[in-house]
Amino acid sequence: MPTMSRATVLVPSLSSPVAPEQNVIFSPDFPLEERGGKAAAVPRAAGVPWSVGRVVRGEASLLELRQEIARRFGPVPDGALPESAPGDAPGAYAFSFVRPSFPSPFASRREGVLFGERVLPCFGLWRDVDDATWSRAAAQVEVHHHRGPDDFVIALEARGEERVVVARCPRPETLEAAVAQVVAMARKPRSWLRRWLGAKPFDRDCALKIPPLDLCAVRVHDELIGMPLADGDGPPLGDARHAVRFRLDGDALAPSEPGPITLGRGDMYDRYFVCDGPFLVVVLGGPSRDEVRLAAWIEALDAPEGATAAAP
Repeated sequence: MPTMSRATVLVPSLSSPVAPEQNVIFSPDFPLEERGGKAAAVPRAAGVPWSVGRVVRGEASLLELRQEIARRFGPVPDGALPESAPGDAPGAYAFSFVRPSFPSPFASRREGVLFGERVLPCFGLWRDVDDATWSRAAAQVEVHHHRGPDDFVIALEARGEERVVVARCPRPETLEAAVAQVVAMARKPRSWLRRWLGAKPFDRDCALKIPPLDLCAVRVHDELIGMPLADGDGPPLGDARHAVRFRLDGDALAPSEPGPITLGRGDMYDRYFVCDGPFLVVVLGGPSRDEVRLAAWIEALDAPEGATAAAP
């Protein structure tokens, strides 16, 4: 179960700045927005299985929301919801759990990525993965751009017509510019020219390594507190907050046995798709819509308990 951390922040829009030494998450799933001085419902696509959001009134209603979240997504992380309802005022709350799932699991290693000063586990594909696992999982990997180990864009095809776009690039000023660029690359059809320019298919001369993610962040929507609800005549909002949990682990198989650590740099592979430094992740909807379900800039990963420290 992840815990809230100051190193992971939930931002209100893609235009929010990206600060150094932080994980920045954007999710569009909060059910209310300011409209004409009131808190109005946000139009949303029917059936959003990864999110629960509602306006609650009183302790019983808050308890029902907590129970629904626990039933659908497991234990509610500490801090995702308030301890008590805001008195007689209504409270608006949302909890989103974005966890892409893959038809074929990826391989995993306990020690696979040197991220900053820590050795982290990883999931992905490399040469000593068995043929059956490699073939099935590699079919889910699309290369859209590769100019070097710090400049690439790939997409992982997940269940439910989701795509997970993963990119290495310099830290952007905002998520918006980086997301627009990598999503545009992921939308382009592959051609012989694109393959020649660096989008040739993933093969056995490639290494894919991504640290598993399990991040949680909450944002209090101060801009909505004190506003009347657009569809009611009762008291104004007394609280408004959105919590997001983002988990990405490739549905990975059990970690391979510890062996020589290959952290992804050197002459062993022709192309590296290794997230051993800050990287961008964008979860998209089905191909017909390609809406951004979640975007995250990952820069502040902590090693799990018992992980190996990097040599000085």
